[in-house]
Order: sequence, then C-alpha cells, then structure tokens
Amino acid sequence: MDPFERFNDIQFWNRYRLSKEAVRFVIGLVEERLSSQAGHEKDVSSALQVLIALRFYAKGCYQTELGDLHGVSQPTVSRIVAKVSKAIAAHLPHFVHFPDIMEALKMEFYNIAGFPQVIGCIDCTHIRIKCPNQERAKLYINRKGFYSINVQVVCDAQRRILDIVARWRGSAHDSRIWNSSRLKEEFEPQTDTQNRYNWAHIRTRLTVERCFGEWKGMFRALQNNMQINLKTAKVAIITMAILFNIRKQFNNFEYEIDDEENQSDEEQPAVVPHATERPGAAFRLDFAQRHFN
Repeated sequence: MDPFERFNDIQFWNRYRLSKEAVRFVIGLVEERLSSQAGHEKDVSSALQVLIALRFYAKGCYQTELGDLHGVSQPTVSRIVAKVSKAIAAHLPHFVHFPDIMEALKMEFYNIAGFPQVIGCIDCTHIRIKCPNQERAKLYINRKGFYSINVQVVCDAQRRILDIVARWRGSAHDSRIWNSSRLKEEFEPQTDTQNRYNWAHIRTRLTVERCFGEWKGMFRALQNNMQINLKTAKVAIITMAILFNIRKQFNNFEYEIDDEENQSDEEQPAVVPHATERPGAAFRLDFAQRHFN
C-alpha cells in the first residue's frame, strides 16, 4: 500500500522525517535523474527509492531490515541509498548556501545575545561510519576511539545549514579543517583583539550545537554506524544536510524528536563575521576593543 495513503501525517513523519508535501517535493527534485539511471532498480519507482533512502537516513537501520519492509533485496537497498544520495546531493548549492543579503542573518543573531555583525555559527561534529575498507582506515579513528568523518557545519540563527564540509577523516583536528576551508580566507580575524572577540563567542555557540542535536535527532543514520561504503557515506551526509533544510522550508508542522546532546571535541571560533563590509567591520572592531581588549 502507498505510504502516502497508509500513514497519517504524524505516522508518515515519524517514519521518514519529512512531511508528505516535502517528500513529494524531493521526489520531483530527483525523479528525472533516477529514472535515467534505472539500472537494476528499473522495477522500483523513483518515489519508492526516495522513501527507502529517507527511511535509511531517518532510522539508520540495517539494509536487510529496510529491504524486508519495502519488498526489495539488501543489495538493492544499498544501490538505492547511493543513487538517491547522489541525486539529492547534486542540488547542494540550491539548498545549502549563504544568502546574498546578510542583514537578516545579522539581526537574527543580534536578537539572541546582542552581538553585532554575526552571520553564522561554526563547529565540527563526528559522524560514525563503519571501518573503511582501505589501508589507511586507522586515520578515520577519532580521539574517542571510533571510526568517523569529522564534519564542519556553519548554521544561521534558525539552525539552517549554510555551509558543510564532509570529507575529513575522524582523526583530523577541527582546526585543520577550518584552516583548509574556503571560509577561512574570507573570515579569518586579523588581530589579537579580534581573536579574543571570536573566542568569547565560543561560549555562546549553543545555536550550532542545537543544530547538530536537531540534525542528528532527525536522521538517526548520523548517530549510528552507517553500514554503507565510505564514498556513499560522505555523499549521504551532504544529502541529509539538504533534507534538513528542505524540512525547514516545508515547516508546516513539527513533531517532537529525541534530542541528543552533542559535544564537540575541539573548540573553534563560533562566529563568522562578515569581513567585506567596511562600516560593519569598523563597528565590530570598536565593539571588540571596548569589550575584549
């Protein structure tokens, strides 16, 4: 029976973590690409492929169990998760980006704690993966002793994801990821005063930590060991960031999800100031000199 007909809104959301309207939107987003790459899945509709992938993201369940629930084999589930992840991830620039006009972002952050000229909170979080099948697998073991990808995220005050980097091994230090990111060149502080200003914001980075908690609560696959290969896992993480933002775009209703506290291993500058606006930069510098000198 069609899940759209079988389940009411709450039951559907609990299983797929998106509203029916949002899932239909996602299906429309990737249907053409999935149909053109049918392959072994030619007998599985694009809609069912999307639902299978969403169920995997939402619950992080084993692929055999997932296949049994939807009437397909475990290898088919594996291929579907990889295909749907790639199809959705191809739309990353449309759903995960900074807005052209920053004033609304600044005002939303200012309303939190009175800090001016803030356009984003940044932090890293470890996403569990199974042991990579490669010679340098040990490099994916993080400081807590499990295999992971260390993912850097920037979010806004509403916990929408604005930027994501999901390619670093679990052993990579947060600072290395930041120093290698394209954002560093745009937003790197220039003086000790500005550094103290940024480090003070670390203590108020609740926004990005709540973003991680909400994101991982929505998609259990981000908390469990994803039983998929490393390449697909990296793409799936990007896909779940896109779906997280789509869920907010289609925020007709929300249901309570279990929120698991997320703690980063390393502290990083939690606030990204807009460095290109001279009046704003001057105001920020004056604020930093008065409060953090």
